[in-house]
Amino acid sequence: MPVRLTESRIPANFQSTDLGQSSSSADNKCTLVSFISNPLVVDRKNSYVLFVTDAGLAAAVQTYEWRFTLNGNPPHVEGSDEGEISYTPTETGTLTVVVRLLGAGNAEQSIVEMSQSVVVKNAELESMISSAAGESGPGVGNPEVARELINDYNPYYQSVNLQNPEGDNSFKCFLFGTLSDRIQRQNSARRKQHLDQIAAALNSDLSDYAELAAEGAGVGGIRLALLAMSLGDSPPVPWTELPEASGARETAARELRQRLNTLDTNMRVDLFNLVRFPKSNITLCGRILEKLRNRYFNGTNFNDVMNGMSGTRAVWIMRHFNEGPIHRE
Repeated sequence: MPVRLTESRIPANFQSTDLGQSSSSADNKCTLVSFISNPLVVDRKNSYVLFVTDAGLAAAVQTYEWRFTLNGNPPHVEGSDEGEISYTPTETGTLTVVVRLLGAGNAEQSIVEMSQSVVVKNAELESMISSAAGESGPGVGNPEVARELINDYNPYYQSVNLQNPEGDNSFKCFLFGTLSDRIQRQNSARRKQHLDQIAAALNSDLSDYAELAAEGAGVGGIRLALLAMSLGDSPPVPWTELPEASGARETAARELRQRLNTLDTNMRVDLFNLVRFPKSNITLCGRILEKLRNRYFNGTNFNDVMNGMSGTRAVWIMRHFNEGPIHRE
């Protein structure tokens, strides 16, 4: 089958490295992107997406062959009809990922290779989880959420900085708390299912794209309409505040989601891919939180957002993030 629409382009004004660890073919016609950047952690699933940005190559590709070689052992080989796959390394060491793009008669059309290290789980976190299991009182919270955040995404949220630094780690704590909350609401399997549904709507030109966009997508639970309102200086969707009353808000939110369907296909695909990958999702989650703070509590730093007024500002920012933005009378 031809390359899917969702794997045909890198989002406009972004690089493949903004999405995750990436590696391109020798002719730069296709690029492999790993959800998790080097190093991977043993026994943790990782996803890979192969973008084919050359129209001629995209038309020639029919299937994909994926080879995962760990420490020089015999490779794990899988075929797929789509440019996405998941793999779980079972031991530490060096992982080599090779993707062959095959055309008619299984003739090789292009090839991409990526090398990654595989390391042990975060020892400090595992010690905390083990210690907390045998003690009464507060522990680590949800161990699986903590493992996902620390083992998989730590470099991503640690690298998100405010446009105007504030001199402490309050913003990073707020971002970490937001991610933790979203991951607890939706486990990785449910997030993957939702993203697959959006991809199917885009690739098959189904009409349920707008309704699927009502649910926050990816690791940060970003709604596509809010993302569309937050991109760049001239966002594809103008900033739109929803009524606070729940009935009127749902009607306005439905109209806003329908507006997403009026965007051109490339923009809708770009919005999907920006929330699809953990790195770009987390980065944009931070940008949206900062934008909401600047718009509704301008002049207030994130330490005050979290601690001042008994956390009322933080509650409102999260309401805007989860439900709005909301017009306050």
